[in-house]
This record gives sequence, C-alpha cells and structure tokens, in this order.
Amino acid sequence: MKRKILDIKDDIEKLIMHYCEEKFWIEWYGAYDIDPKHLVFWICIQSDEMKLNLKVNSELINKLRNILIKNNYPEQARQYVSIDFESQETVNRESAGNWYQHFK
Repeated sequence: MKRKILDIKDDIEKLIMHYCEEKFWIEWYGAYDIDPKHLVFWICIQSDEMKLNLKVNSELINKLRNILIKNNYPEQARQYVSIDFESQETVNRESAGNWYQHFK
C-alpha cells in the first residue's frame, strides 16, 4: 500500500507542476493501514492567492481524484481520501510558521 501511496504522491506532484508557478511540496499521512480511507494529501504552496486559485479549479480537482483511480487505490476508500491545499502564508498567520502544529 505504501508504494501505491508514494506513486500517487509522485503523480500529484507531476500534475501540480502544470498549475502552480510557486514552489510547492506534497505532504501525506494517515492510518491507511487500518483503513485505506484514512489518507490525507496536502499540496503545500506559498501564497493564499495560489491556494484559492487551485481550490476552485474544477478541472484540477477532477484530475487529482482520477490519480487515485489510475493508481488503483481501493475503490471503496477513494471518496474519503482527502486531497487539499495549504499555504505558507496561512501557516505563518495561524500557526507561527509551524507546519507540524498547523496540521495537528
């Protein structure tokens, strides 16, 4: 399962490169070993403006969800897997720049 998740992460990175002009990275975590639906991907970017632009891009959101299908992530869990965006600006403002505390 971990290999599948790392492949999904790689595919998300490749896709986001076409939509985001800022530096970004992908974080993921979850209790997927208990149940595959307990998986979260965060697309971490620099600005709130870019975060909002990506969040409202329905084409991008559909492509992100299709990455789960492409990588044969368990069908019953796909709808529960969270894929979301967060910005450094928000983390700075809300969590004093600490990503770990922000996601906690």
